[in-house]
Amino acid sequence: MYIFVTVQEKERYYADGPAGCNKARLELASRQRCLVVPYQEFDMALVQDLQPRAVVMSGFGGHIQSRKVRWFLGIDEVLHKVDLPILCICGSHQVLGFSFNKDLRRVRQLRDEPIRKIKPNEDFPHRAQGDPKYDLSGFFVADGFFPITRIKPDPIFGGLPKRMIMRCSHYCEVKKLPPSFELLASSAHCQIEAMRHRERPLYGTQFHPEAYEAPFFHGRMLLENFAKIVRDFWATRDSARASRRTSG
Repeated sequence: MYIFVTVQEKERYYADGPAGCNKARLELASRQRCLVVPYQEFDMALVQDLQPRAVVMSGFGGHIQSRKVRWFLGIDEVLHKVDLPILCICGSHQVLGFSFNKDLRRVRQLRDEPIRKIKPNEDFPHRAQGDPKYDLSGFFVADGFFPITRIKPDPIFGGLPKRMIMRCSHYCEVKKLPPSFELLASSAHCQIEAMRHRERPLYGTQFHPEAYEAPFFHGRMLLENFAKIVRDFWATRDSARASRRTSG
C-alpha cells in the first residue's frame, strides 16, 4: 500500500473528497492500493500504524504563509525519520526544501519563494488576478508542459531522455539545495526541478509527473520508475531480513 498525502485543508478534503485521479495514476504505476490522507492528519504514528510501502505527497495552491507551520510538523518528522521511498511533488517539494534547510520547530512562519517577478517590458504571459488574496498577476508562472533537463543519472529517470517534457504548474521554487541533497534536474525557469537525498530514496520534483497527458507521457514513466525503486527497496530489505534469520 502507498500513502498519498494530499496537502489541502481538512475542511476542503472532507468536502471535496480524495484526489481520485492522482490516486488512480499512482495505483496504475505501482500496482498497489493507495490510501489518500490529508496532510494535517499525517504523522509518524500513522506511518507506523499503516506500514506503507511508500509515501507520495501532493502539490498545492495558495500561499504557504496562509498555513500554520505546525500543520507541517507531521510531514517534517516523517521526512527526517522514516526510512521509506518518498516522492514529494511541487508544493510538497518546496516543503521538503524548507524541512531540510530550516528547523521548522523554530520557524514562526513559512513564506512563498517566487521564481521571480515579471518586468514591465517583458513579453511573458500574465496571470489574471482572480482571487485578490492570491494575486499572481506580477509574477512569472510556469503553467504547461516544459522541457526538463537531467543533470545527474538516477533510477527515477530510467528509460527517459536527458531532456524530458513534464507538466509544470507553479510560481514558487526551492531556492537553495539542502546540504544533504543532490541536484537531479533543472529547467530554463527553475534550477532545482528535481532533487534526491544523498543516502535515502527521498525525492522531490518541482514538476508534476502525475499530471501527464497525451502525447507527453514522461511523467507516467517517472511514476513507474519510482514504483520500481519501491520494489527494489523492499526486495533488498526482505533479503537482508532473511539473511539475518538464517545466520541467527
